[in-house]
Amino acid sequence: MMPEKIQVPADFEEICDAFEDSSVNHRYYLDLKTGEIIFIAKGKEESEEQIDGWFAECCIAIPKISSNDGCEDMEYFIESVEDESLKKKPHIAIDGKGAFRRLKNILLKYPEEREKWFKFQNARVKERVRKWLEDEGIELVKAKPIEIMGISPKELFNSKEIEASWKDFGPRACLKCGNEEVFEEKHFILSRCPNSREEEEWLDKTMKKQYGVKEYGIAAGVFRGDRGLIEFAVCRKCG
Repeated sequence: MMPEKIQVPADFEEICDAFEDSSVNHRYYLDLKTGEIIFIAKGKEESEEQIDGWFAECCIAIPKISSNDGCEDMEYFIESVEDESLKKKPHIAIDGKGAFRRLKNILLKYPEEREKWFKFQNARVKERVRKWLEDEGIELVKAKPIEIMGISPKELFNSKEIEASWKDFGPRACLKCGNEEVFEEKHFILSRCPNSREEEEWLDKTMKKQYGVKEYGIAAGVFRGDRGLIEFAVCRKCG
């Protein structure tokens, strides 16, 4: 009997972007519950094993494309090139450090082949990511739509689900006129925080169109679970 796959509401293209980042100081993790791609810039005092340990319970490290894979891709691509004069040049270029940069420099004079190279490389990345997901038993699924619910300051303060440390948060003073007394507060609860560029763009448009909110921030960790809180205030003296 085949083991059940782990269903994760993650964005395939974002995983591919993380896979392509070859920087030794960059680490990416896939949250198996929320589908969020977590980025970590590794400092000098931190080891990869130590960082992996931080996310071991809920996440899996996204692998990076290896130098061997990169060389293999270039060799396969060169074999597919039909222009014999171009075909000979990259064979010299891919030998040694900086092979990718030299190949790209050569292809600058061959725009059609350059475009083919980028498409070929993108297809190879997607192929490797799909294999990695299959090997890890991960199935990407479509996330449930984000729901936005307005809530009054009183309801928010009296909620038994909100973390106690957040109950003291609120407007202190207007950045423009210095008013410390009269504010119009608005709060919205998100059924979950956005975890892709498309969802962030959708939320921006929705908040602006339906609620007239152009600038906002999302506070995570206010409630138990994956929900987020949008909280902002308008000064009634200066607007």
